[in-house]
Amino acid sequence: MTRRSAGFTLIEMLVAMGIFLIFVSAVYGIYAGAATAMARAEAHQAVYQTGRVLLAQVSAELASAYPQPGEMIGFVGEDNVGMDAEYATDQVTFLTTAHAMNDDAPAGDLLQVRYRMADTAVGEEPGLYIQVNRAPGLEVNDTEVEPETRRLSARVMGFNARYLPADGDWLAEWPDGATLPRAVRVELTLRSDEDSAAPVVLSTTTNLAMATAEAATGEEGADATP
Repeated sequence: MTRRSAGFTLIEMLVAMGIFLIFVSAVYGIYAGAATAMARAEAHQAVYQTGRVLLAQVSAELASAYPQPGEMIGFVGEDNVGMDAEYATDQVTFLTTAHAMNDDAPAGDLLQVRYRMADTAVGEEPGLYIQVNRAPGLEVNDTEVEPETRRLSARVMGFNARYLPADGDWLAEWPDGATLPRAVRVELTLRSDEDSAAPVVLSTTTNLAMATAEAATGEEGADATP
């Protein structure tokens, strides 16, 4: 009788290789899934962080919105500027003492800011823009001071604002210019870096300090009147 030689047969080698390939595929699948989930989580985190920073800036400036002094335009909210857009493209212009872009200006300088979406008609890249007029209502050398314009974020696809009067329901626009709404609700629609991800919608509601103070004063005066 012939003694079997030591070692693995071809069939045993093929079975071992098959088991090894199955194991490697399973490990790779787990790793790829974890990597994809991590990348998606990081993309969502970047979107939410961008939205939170933008809303915090808008909210701080709205909270310090200033009523109309003299002939200057105070607070104007326009509804859906550019009606052909898929998402809301509102525009809000107001005076504020909270904007801090100019390090040389003393704290409390009265500036006019305007938040709006890109004006594609003049070739602006998509996103949320801010215009800052450091000398609203003033002219230097008989020339009106041009506002500074910059893009805040390319992620923003939509900008929607609603305005609460002293009495009544939320309004889609605020054309008055001379008075302040009691509160403003701002909603941002942001895109993710993930092509298949749905847009993220974040919002915040801000009470305007000057309008709240005026309303409180008015209420106290009304109560004191016989």
